[in-house]
Amino acid sequence: MKTEFLTRARACYSGKIYPVLVAALILIGYATGLEVFFSVGMLATVVVGFLICQDIRFMITPLFCTIFSVNATHSPNVPNYSDYYTQAWVIVTLAVTAVLLIGGLIFFLIHNRKSAQPLPQKGMLPGLLVFCVAVCANGLFSANYTVGNLLYAGTFLLAGALVYWIFARHVKFDRDTPDYLMYCLTVAGLLICAQLLITYLTTGRFDINGDVIKESVIVGWGVWTTVGGMLAFLMPACFYFVATRKHGWIGYLLGLLELFCILLSQSRGALVVGGGVFVLCVLGTCLGGAYRKRNRWIALGVLAFGGLGVCLLWGKILPLIQNFLNAGFGDNGRYDLWRIGWSNFLQNPIFGSGFYDSYVNQEWTLNVIPYMYHNTVIQFLGATGIVGSAAYAYHRLCTLRLVIRRPTVYKTFLAFCIVGLLIFSLLDVLLFNIYPLFYYALMLLFMDRSNGMTTAKSA
Repeated sequence: MKTEFLTRARACYSGKIYPVLVAALILIGYATGLEVFFSVGMLATVVVGFLICQDIRFMITPLFCTIFSVNATHSPNVPNYSDYYTQAWVIVTLAVTAVLLIGGLIFFLIHNRKSAQPLPQKGMLPGLLVFCVAVCANGLFSANYTVGNLLYAGTFLLAGALVYWIFARHVKFDRDTPDYLMYCLTVAGLLICAQLLITYLTTGRFDINGDVIKESVIVGWGVWTTVGGMLAFLMPACFYFVATRKHGWIGYLLGLLELFCILLSQSRGALVVGGGVFVLCVLGTCLGGAYRKRNRWIALGVLAFGGLGVCLLWGKILPLIQNFLNAGFGDNGRYDLWRIGWSNFLQNPIFGSGFYDSYVNQEWTLNVIPYMYHNTVIQFLGATGIVGSAAYAYHRLCTLRLVIRRPTVYKTFLAFCIVGLLIFSLLDVLLFNIYPLFYYALMLLFMDRSNGMTTAKSA
């Protein structure tokens, strides 16, 4: 009886219901403002999972989505600068939960140490190690070097490295495992869509002309650019199922929903990148995959349906577009940031000026995280110099080699996700936020592990 119960419990954790349960609890907590209670309840199921599961893949959705639990009215950042998370009972509750999670993870790692998988000796690992060491040397020998340079780089890289290491060792890859990551990415994207729609119904504000006030498009865990950027690189997961499932046409509708929510985010960069990724994904389903001939007709039908919806709702959609038209092609101060980053590179070309030598770090109130240059290339040049930039270029070449060697539909759509993240990060700082790094690390790992593996298909 005990063995049968454990088998069923493990199947429940590793199945498709658990990610939906996690997302539902986070969404309810976010919508009601009771996120601490619902998130702690969700994380309690994670602790139980650590105690009974032999495979850590159940942790993917909690890892991806826990950050999304922060309600806008409780956010310590804009627009409310709430002190909610400094209250004693909240701190104690979260601290106890963190201790239980860490203890549960340690138990899981020790209990399952004999069945752990060996780390891949080739693939992405060498490039990742070189990249990590080089970035940690940021700002070395510069006049304004601080220990914060090392601490930030170490924290940033350690987060990704730990995720990569733990999941590489403790996810048992079979035919179903790669698809499970795509499923979790889809769930995360839909959770963001739901939160964005709730924002428009609750805290979103409009001016006298009916145009949305961009600064009100905030979901607690991120502002409009972050929300739109996340959706832009999560979108391809929906289309992967279109390319690999006989009845996967619903992925087109989910992709259209995410594209519409990118419009709601009011992020110009996200709309440009998301639109490009959407086109890539549609072409990918029509030119590749097992059902490409059928998908060409379905794509035409879905796009026609989307076009009809735009025509019927044009009066509602126009105010959303108006902000983009008003902003035009203004750089919003990015050109100045890029010039400063380039200047810092010229002053310290070998190791850069460090992450904390930004032009506004003296007045940047969130000084735990440095103010970035809003461009990945400029950021690596200005902060890490030739050494860090060369390591990043090597890492990018390793990624490209991973994609083009033994190409598969699975790797192609994961590559579309990474392309969305990287291109958007040429206009913003998404790659340097901690939680997108979790996505990035697992995308690389699963792409690496899927080499030579035939993924599951459902009829």
